[in-house]
Amino acid sequence: MEIVSNHTHLLAPVDWPFDAPTNAVAYTNQRVLREDHPVLLVSHDNDGDWQFLCGSDDPGECLIVCLACAFERDRTVGLVADLPVGWQAWRESVSDHWHRAPREDDENDV
Repeated sequence: MEIVSNHTHLLAPVDWPFDAPTNAVAYTNQRVLREDHPVLLVSHDNDGDWQFLCGSDDPGECLIVCLACAFERDRTVGLVADLPVGWQAWRESVSDHWHRAPREDDENDV
């Protein structure tokens, strides 16, 4: 598992919902990280990596963050922290419930 260099987070260990370490590599996109679009699509890829995306057909540049940074940015992604490897979750807006399903193989993964 790839990790990001150590840095601090304001998380109590009891608040950490993921099985992976806080500094595990996660992927997001420009729209989420730099333009404050909500995370509407979460993928737990077949290789164990996590993606936190806006669900747009044009997501912008792919960016690497640590898993804890993604969680701190939007704690509602913790609701899908138990997503099995090879699955994805999506919602229409941040106030909607997450829907879950196995991922379809996609050659265009981030």
